[in-house]
Amino acid sequence: MTGPELTILNWLLAASPLVVLAGAMLWLNRPAEQAGAAAFALAAALALLAFGAELGHVGIAAAKGANLAVFVLSIVWAAVFLYNILDRLGAIDAVGRHMAALSNDQLAQALIIGWGFSSTIQGVTGFGVPVAVSAPLLVMLGVPPVRAAAMSLVGHGWAVTFGSLGSSYYTIQLVTGIEETVIAPHMALLFLPVTIASGMLVAHIQGGMRAVWRSLPVVVVAGGVMGGTLYGLALAGAPQVASLGAGMLGTATLVVLTRSPLLVGARRDDTTPVVEAADGAGMPPALAFTPYFLVVALSFGAQVGPVKEAVSGLRLAFDYPGFTTGQGFTVAPADAYAAIGLLAHPAPLILIATALSAAVYMMTKRWRGGHVPGALRFTYDQCAGTTLGVLAMVAMAVVMADTGMTVLLAQGIANVSGPFFPLASPFIGLLGSFMSGSNTNSNVMFGLLQVEAARALGIGSVTIASIQSIGGSVGSSMAPAKVVVGATVAGLGDEVRSIFRIVVPYVLALVLLAGVEALVIVRFLTWLER
Repeated sequence: MTGPELTILNWLLAASPLVVLAGAMLWLNRPAEQAGAAAFALAAALALLAFGAELGHVGIAAAKGANLAVFVLSIVWAAVFLYNILDRLGAIDAVGRHMAALSNDQLAQALIIGWGFSSTIQGVTGFGVPVAVSAPLLVMLGVPPVRAAAMSLVGHGWAVTFGSLGSSYYTIQLVTGIEETVIAPHMALLFLPVTIASGMLVAHIQGGMRAVWRSLPVVVVAGGVMGGTLYGLALAGAPQVASLGAGMLGTATLVVLTRSPLLVGARRDDTTPVVEAADGAGMPPALAFTPYFLVVALSFGAQVGPVKEAVSGLRLAFDYPGFTTGQGFTVAPADAYAAIGLLAHPAPLILIATALSAAVYMMTKRWRGGHVPGALRFTYDQCAGTTLGVLAMVAMAVVMADTGMTVLLAQGIANVSGPFFPLASPFIGLLGSFMSGSNTNSNVMFGLLQVEAARALGIGSVTIASIQSIGGSVGSSMAPAKVVVGATVAGLGDEVRSIFRIVVPYVLALVLLAGVEALVIVRFLTWLER
């Protein structure tokens, strides 16, 4: 016996925790922490009663889940805290107003703010903050509020996986066990068509096909810069700053190109900014983004051979024993599982950058120490529910994986979907994001499931793992939680359905593009092997 037998009953039992999770969140409207706790309890019970696990096996799996959750959540907490500090110091407002003052052409403004700037913000924090920052700026510039929210939602989706300083990326990498040097550049390369398409869709929201044709050269070049930067940083071993670097360089490229003849039909006789930049008392944009420049510098510095070797032993890591369930499913021992290294993990780098930035702001008379307690409280308010939800869902996912349920589900999906599984793969990622409002949670729920299905079908598991996260990344833009944020900050509390009507078709188009991309790559690789 090598694991649970694939029968209809066993498959339905294995699927039931995910059904409970989806039902609790979508139909009963329960928060993620409550839905996740119910799904974890059911997964643990099924592991003990139906899949041959012992209590110790479930305990080991749950502990591994908590370990993995801490790895990811520490990044989230550190990134959100840094963002909240900067927000209270006026840094985010200064950068945003500077962006808004760069052009008087509304299409250029839509691309710079709704695509470039929102993606840059996603590079450093999530939770709908890119929408909360970008949508009001677009409204100030005269964009209809519903469209402003839609542009920000659609425009930043490509940056989610490598955004929030890498939290979603690290989740899919750890859950699937694929080497970072393999999955990071592969996934970044697959994001290129989706990134360019995102810019085209922002232009379409702003002004239909005419705007798309007007901006096509700009979007292709800027999207190429974003995609190339994403790939380069992933290849260089700095995936935690890939979206941040891509967003920053992409935004700078947009600023230059929208002032050039590449933006067809742009007005060049009036250079008066529509929105005034921050006044002399405001923080210069370069100073405002100092912490993120430091995160980038520290990330690259940590890859230097002598530095990497010197701190390699400074890490928080736990080993977990292997076991074999009563139905013959074997789990290998895990050494240094989801280790948090001093300079090999984004959270310590973010905290070091925060401390160094505080010193810089003190020297420039910008620091206000009284903002720290408020930033901590707001960070807690933002992250507490998500933390409990992620803990419960990660524990559920690892219990399912370590007792054979995930492999069983994957075998059933592979048998039904067959050669068209790559096309469906990003929609599974979208489903996870739609349910939970988070690409991180989607990767936890479905990452290993997708990889096991790919292995059962004998197709590229790296491509499928990448496409899972790409689907969850762009799909998170239509998650109810994000749409509500977009509606609220744009002053459209009663217009959620109006925003949904605009956003959903664009998001589905992006996810379909990712599916077609995966199908073509898998078919091509299969053809090469013949």
